[in-house]
Amino acid sequence: MKDRYFDGISLFLIALASYVLNHQITAISNIEMGDEGFYMYQGITGFRLGLQTDWGPIYSLWYKFLSFFESDTVRLYYLNMVLMSSLTTLAIYIAIRLAGFRWWWALYSALVFHFSQINFPQGVKVSIFLFLSTLILYIVCDRYFRNQIYKALVITTFSYFVFTYIRPEVIVSFGLCMAVLIGATIRFRKSPLPLAGITVGILLIFFGIGSPLSDKGQSAFKQDFSYNYNMQHMEDERLKPYNNWVDYEVMSRIIFGEPVKGFADALVKHPALVIENHILFNITNLSKQLLNIIYSYVEPVSKLPGLRFIERVFYIKLAWILLLIIGIAVVSFRKTAQNLAAEVTKNPLPYLMSSLAILAPCISSVYSMGTKIRYLPPFYFFFPLFIGLLVTSIHLRPWLVHRMSWEALTRPGVKYGLQFIFLTGIALFLLWGWKRQVPKMPGDNELVEYVKDLTAPVKDKDRIRIFDNKDQLITYIGGNAVSYADYPRNTDFFKFVDQKDINLIVFRPIILDYYKADTSLQRFIQNPPPAFIKKDGPKPGGYSFIRRDLLVN
Repeated sequence: MKDRYFDGISLFLIALASYVLNHQITAISNIEMGDEGFYMYQGITGFRLGLQTDWGPIYSLWYKFLSFFESDTVRLYYLNMVLMSSLTTLAIYIAIRLAGFRWWWALYSALVFHFSQINFPQGVKVSIFLFLSTLILYIVCDRYFRNQIYKALVITTFSYFVFTYIRPEVIVSFGLCMAVLIGATIRFRKSPLPLAGITVGILLIFFGIGSPLSDKGQSAFKQDFSYNYNMQHMEDERLKPYNNWVDYEVMSRIIFGEPVKGFADALVKHPALVIENHILFNITNLSKQLLNIIYSYVEPVSKLPGLRFIERVFYIKLAWILLLIIGIAVVSFRKTAQNLAAEVTKNPLPYLMSSLAILAPCISSVYSMGTKIRYLPPFYFFFPLFIGLLVTSIHLRPWLVHRMSWEALTRPGVKYGLQFIFLTGIALFLLWGWKRQVPKMPGDNELVEYVKDLTAPVKDKDRIRIFDNKDQLITYIGGNAVSYADYPRNTDFFKFVDQKDINLIVFRPIILDYYKADTSLQRFIQNPPPAFIKKDGPKPGGYSFIRRDLLVN
């Protein structure tokens, strides 16, 4: 049978996998507040909070495009989740096939991603969107410029600059691309016109739209550093009253003993503190995350009867040492390296682009937090390529080659039997993926429905001014938000509500816990002003307050 026939089978199985994972998505996945809500809100409102070029405006435009087909924000959220999950799986299959690997490896790699924790049910999909954009870029370049590497590099360089308006850390990959492009232009004496053309385009976008970079990275560092330090020093009583996402300025000042501007300033002033409690901690956590991704390619096999020991063995260091010793004994490293070099030289594009794709996630994980798996989707393109390249390039030592015969595997009956076994294994993989789905735990879906019911009598939703983060409930109910960060704790909350003209407050238990020492806010909860109606919140221990005049249309 030709591979094209199996490509058809693979595409059918990918479509089936998408159905298996997504057909009951609302039953197994919650809406998540935070960044995803902000991207959606900016998109569907036409950047109501301003064109924040450092906050993924291209991803917000994607939401705007989807909103033409689905106006309900809850269904829009799930629509985007389904598309990001399914389209990326399909793109991985196509990309690995274009890189020259057989259908079975492309199919298996695509399904490993599809059922991974990174793909689902992670709420923040902007990194998946960036990964999908990268895969599409590679597919286009491989399809039309496989034998024109310089042109592919020109297109990739410009595209990576555009991608900085999805995630700003991609500036690292863009910078490397630009350096390589300049070097290639000089080394191979190429016409400077393509380089000059994309430079003009980049400058027009940069000065016309705005920079994708900002000083938010400094605040993010202090948030993430405070979290990392607190996780390693739980005994530090000085930090217990504070929350690193809100009180990062106070926490970083306590830890460093003085104010710091950001990463560079902290590293210069307190190198040992930053290296030990942040950089090395992040590298350790990143290494664990990458090892887990590698294991995800082994996990389906470990679920087969008699092979469950693989999971235990995989994380044992001694097992890896023994594997290395066996490798040294049976593999000719010199000839294997020659094979690797020959394959990469013959078709460098997939390996170049997959390496560029993982650069920004690695930098982000070390700078920010090594535990954020949402940074790491590009490794599901990088690992299959390099694992496949390594396996196909292995050259065994002569003493072993003479004792082995592969002729039996090429016989038609054996070949078709192996194909049948593989497809049966894929069917079991799909069944395993289906069984892994469990009903969702109570989450933000209930909160959204609660607030929608609470504000149902309000016809003009623009009148709503809720005390809530700007990336959360207003995405689903409309109106405007006054952020928690705008209220200085332990001040006059009654006066704050009046000054900001707040007419809706929904206190979840986690928010009340954060403000438990704020006496003014606690007085407001116990004895709200007569203008407010007090109600029980969506969860036990929570409360909501809505102004009476808001309910009058």
